[in-house]
This record gives sequence, structure tokens and C-alpha cells, in this order.
Amino acid sequence: QPLQLNASGAVHYTWSPGTWLSNPNIANPISNPQDTIRYILTGVDDNGCIGTDSINVFVFRVEDDMYVPTAFTPNGDGLNDIFKPILIGMKSLAYFKVYNRFGEMVFYTTRVNDGWNGIFKGKPQDTATFVWEAAGVSFTGKFRKKKGYVVLIR
Repeated sequence: QPLQLNASGAVHYTWSPGTWLSNPNIANPISNPQDTIRYILTGVDDNGCIGTDSINVFVFRVEDDMYVPTAFTPNGDGLNDIFKPILIGMKSLAYFKVYNRFGEMVFYTTRVNDGWNGIFKGKPQDTATFVWEAAGVSFTGKFRKKKGYVVLIR
């Protein structure tokens, strides 16, 4: 998937090598690497001072997918408190829905980083199994849809 590179503090920028970059002579090019690569950035300010930095971009070849936990513990300890899909190689989330055993939708979102905190109609839900479904679009344009179960543990 594309990666936004960011630099600041100079007037002129040169990213090297220019391989897989949208423009190697701007502060914030987009990289679409096909393999692991190390970019070296050279920046020059108004006074002619030169600065350099580098970044290693690692490419992992995995199938685009949505990974969803099978359990969560919304107890406020900061660990595993929010139930949400983890998107790999996906550019958008069409929807993420969670239902209780009565078929009531207890949570819905289309935003990637939103998740369910275990509360429905202002009340923390008891330990139970819930059904979820999710759909999204990958960076290659493929529509993916998944469903499964999650256990809320109190």
C-alpha cells in the first residue's frame, strides 16, 4: 500500500534513490515500494546548510484482510478494552457491525479506528458471545466481507 513520507525544515529536498517515489524532489513524496528499501533524504535550507536522514521501509507480503479478535475485556485497564477489526492492506472500511444474541445491532461504524467498548444503550453488557460482520475495500480494489463471533469477558 502507498506510504506517505514526511520531511520538514529545509527548502530543497532530495530523496535517494528515487525508486517508487511520486517525486524525489519534494518534502512529502508518496512511496509505493515493491520491496524493502532504504531512502536517504538530503535537505538544504536557505543558508545552504545541509542535513541528511534516512528511513528504512520494510515490505511485508501478506494477503489483504481484516483480522478481528475472538474476545475482548472492556474493564478499563487499557488492555483489550475496545473491539475492532485490524485492517491489513485495506484502504477503507465499508462497515463494522456487532449484534447481540437477540439480533439487536449494539455497535456500528464505518471509521477504521473506531471500535465497540462493550456498552449498549448506556449499559455495560454482561459476559456473552456477540456476532460481528465487517466489509472493506483493499488497496487493490477488492471488496472483502467477513463475519464471526466475539466473546465479551467481564
